Amino acid sequence: MEPLLEVRNLTKVFKKGSSGEFTAVNGVNFCLYPNETLGIVGESGSGKSTVAKMIARLLETSGGEIFLQGEDITHAKGKALRDIYRQFQMVFQSPAASFDPRRTLGDGIGESLKNSKTAKKEIKKRVRELLVQCGLPEDYDKRYPHEVSGGECQRAAIARALAIQPEILICDEATSALDVTVQKQIIELLGKLKKERGMSYLFICHDLALVQMFCDRVVVMKDGRIVEEGRPDEVIMHPKNDYTKNLVDAVL
Repeated sequence: MEPLLEVRNLTKVFKKGSSGEFTAVNGVNFCLYPNETLGIVGESGSGKSTVAKMIARLLETSGGEIFLQGEDITHAKGKALRDIYRQFQMVFQSPAASFDPRRTLGDGIGESLKNSKTAKKEIKKRVRELLVQCGLPEDYDKRYPHEVSGGECQRAAIARALAIQPEILICDEATSALDVTVQKQIIELLGKLKKERGMSYLFICHDLALVQMFCDRVVVMKDGRIVEEGRPDEVIMHPKNDYTKNLVDAVL
């Protein structure tokens, strides 16, 4: 099976002060396959979110290559980049960051549809369908981000990401700001969408229990490198790398 997404020797170096440099990601390689959820775990500062931002083209790479369905997108710009965003979307840790506080949730969810010249009536219909699909009442299209809970706002953020029917969702700590009950609801929603739409997820997370429950494969990052990868049960129950063992011990 051909990968949907592949990164080869991905590297990111940040300037540190006037003369120094800091390598946040150092030679990372992995693939994401159709209808698969790949977890990326590691402590804060391990480089996992930097990897996500480079793939989403929110950060430029310092080295390496990113392939989407076999096409090199590492340095895509302009129209090529806009076309890429039709194939994947990102869901962030802070759901409110996905929305303009001065505009309704409906405006935010429908923004990409408006940009693609979809008719107003169709946008309203589609936004309401997305809200219901993500477990919210359709009249939430009239609410503002501050008028809903964190979990509701994250559901709306997922609806926003789904509006242009992407094949891949990049979830960057998308559940970490939510309480345990709401986390479970969001994971169940993502699982339901995966079954219904055949979607793939890149699931960046520090919670090993969530990764074990939700992901098909997992890679473990430390100091910008991948130190272990495999099935979640194998990696968590029988870790081979000392760093992974310490991560697991910390939550047991």
